[in-house]
Amino acid sequence: MKKVIFYVIKSHILSCSSLNYFETLTSYIARKYWYQGKRVLIYCENIKQAIRIDKNLWKDPLNAFIPHNLFKEGIIGRGPIEIICSQNKINFFSYDILINLFINFTNCIGDVNEIIDFVPQEDHLKKLARIRYREYRKLGFKFKITVI
Repeated sequence: MKKVIFYVIKSHILSCSSLNYFETLTSYIARKYWYQGKRVLIYCENIKQAIRIDKNLWKDPLNAFIPHNLFKEGIIGRGPIEIICSQNKINFFSYDILINLFINFTNCIGDVNEIIDFVPQEDHLKKLARIRYREYRKLGFKFKITVI
């Protein structure tokens, strides 16, 4: 069954690092699924965001190593957690989970069975999340909404 988990952010929660809240939450979610033995693809809006998430996975948690691969390092498709941005071409089928940070919908997202997406508090970004919701629904995804 294809499903999307939307994390709806109800308040302005600030991160205590250079990462925004979605990037911090993305790192946490990626670790959670990796601990469950899942292959995770983090689909970033741009290269700068991908690099910030990569750096965060290197340093957090302090007592463990989280194996991951940034799009320009090593062979894409080999790591348990892969970080790419919209400019990269990749086979989405080889991943269990896609964490989508890309604000616009892209048709290649329909190639995976489980997606994590976010609904920000800002109105213009909330509208884009609604568009993604409608597109996911057209592709037959079921939904789970988690309010934070």
